[in-house]
Amino acid sequence: MPLYSYKVKNKKGKVIEDVAQSASRQETASMLKAEGYQVLTVKAVNSKVENLFEGKISVADKAAFCRFMATMLKAGLPLPEAIEIIQEETTNKKFKKILYDVSFNLKKGSSLHGILSKYESDFGTIFLTILKAGEESGSLEKSFGYLSQQLLQMHELSQKIKGSMMYPLVIVGAMIANGILMFTFVLPKLSQVFLQLNADLPRATEILLQVGTFLGGHVLLTIGTVLGLLLLILAIFMIKKTRDIVVSLFIRLPVVSKVVSQIDASRFARTLSTLLKSGVPITVALDVSSDVVMQSNVKKVTERFSKGVEKGESLSEILEEDKKSFPPVMIQTIKAGEKTGSLEVVLEEMAGFYESEVDYSLKRATSLLEPILLLIIGLAVGAMAVLMITPIYSVVGSMDGSF
Repeated sequence: MPLYSYKVKNKKGKVIEDVAQSASRQETASMLKAEGYQVLTVKAVNSKVENLFEGKISVADKAAFCRFMATMLKAGLPLPEAIEIIQEETTNKKFKKILYDVSFNLKKGSSLHGILSKYESDFGTIFLTILKAGEESGSLEKSFGYLSQQLLQMHELSQKIKGSMMYPLVIVGAMIANGILMFTFVLPKLSQVFLQLNADLPRATEILLQVGTFLGGHVLLTIGTVLGLLLLILAIFMIKKTRDIVVSLFIRLPVVSKVVSQIDASRFARTLSTLLKSGVPITVALDVSSDVVMQSNVKKVTERFSKGVEKGESLSEILEEDKKSFPPVMIQTIKAGEKTGSLEVVLEEMAGFYESEVDYSLKRATSLLEPILLLIIGLAVGAMAVLMITPIYSVVGSMDGSF
């Protein structure tokens, strides 16, 4: 049954805002009027059409939500009241509607994990697993604290990756834009001059000028083709199946594979550490942690971890059976953590170590990529200059000979 948010005035003139569940907006308004309220507004909360334009709940939004929840619950504030406070403050429309639903169902006696399970695509398995463990153990404020830390660390890591990719993307974008301008506006004009002179041109220059003439005569077609290719690339990344294929090929590149291995190690270690600290059984924690791994071959190995532990094997023993999945240092550290009974602590330390390694690797890759891109640009400009200057000298030489 749909959920509606409403704003009403009671007999004393006080404005009240809340949510109600009913078959329609009219039924909600009629119900409120029957209770003696003056209805001001009634809005649908779970509108599927509106949700298409509301975007996603960012990692930063979820991290802030968890941090505030941990603080308020630790201060002794009841869960429904804490949810209502955040609901009023949040600016994300989609998140606000979800919190309306949470607030309403909490009053009906539902569990927080049960309500948010309807929005698994927005929150993810890790988030819901930790919340469930917190509710069952009575330590929900600690679970929110762990989630806040986990989300913030993952957000920082993703921002570092995006930041390191920004410079190469800007350079490549500028190269493509300059190429389009050269071939659609500059080359066609030069082509008209050279081709009218009937000068003896090098074959490469002649081909280049003919391409410029064709593109200059079909500017709209050229721009439309470029835009079509960009939309095709965007569609490839929007569709999950094609995106997974492209990503799986990309992460196998020599330099990229090393960085991805470090990212997988850090994410797996941090996720497993957070789940264990939250009181999640190790078999469940291992199953959930395997979902954060990007490399398909490593993912297949991690999916067998829980079965090995169920048989009585230690995690370090299972890792040693396939030493290529994770770095040797990580395996030895996990072994030490198991012996001392502090597995979640050493996993958190390893996560921090590999996050630092990812940062250093990205900086090294970016510093290496900068001169390579500049060299490519230089070669492209140089080749263009040689191809265009050579016929100019040829034409000038022939003109001098005629005099």
